[in-house]
Amino acid sequence: MDFEIRDAGPEDAEELLAAKDQGWREAYGHLLSAEFLAGLGGDPARIERWRGILADDGGRHFAVGRSRGRIVGMAGAGPALDQDAPTAEQVYTVYVLAEAHGTGLAQALMDRVIGGRPAFLWVFEDNPRAIAFYSKLGFAPDGGRQLDELDGRQLAEIRMVRR
Repeated sequence: MDFEIRDAGPEDAEELLAAKDQGWREAYGHLLSAEFLAGLGGDPARIERWRGILADDGGRHFAVGRSRGRIVGMAGAGPALDQDAPTAEQVYTVYVLAEAHGTGLAQALMDRVIGGRPAFLWVFEDNPRAIAFYSKLGFAPDGGRQLDELDGRQLAEIRMVRR
């Protein structure tokens, strides 16, 4: 699969969110109900909020990966949001559609938004594919753990750090 990486802009908000939502459906089907996942997307207020984020990123950096004319992956990073952040930068989001797994797109998106700089991220503890990917990029669990309530469930997240 050939792909193009570029910075995301406000014009990408709707398609970026559609790719992110599809990424959730593909990655978290074992964690979240089909009803919850089916309900993702289509919220005009969410799309407008993301247009604003992408227009005035406040130090954040978002990128999209396109293939055959459509977004098949996205990533974002920027200033740490946690009070006890182990690094100054945080990876906020990385989603690549299953059809683009193994193509190098996720690596290229991470290179675009964070490069080789120190950073941290949160990942669901029951997401071995993502944990393996982040480990390959030099991230390692640091003992940080939190619970996220989604779909009426408590889901554990672990913090991974690259120094």
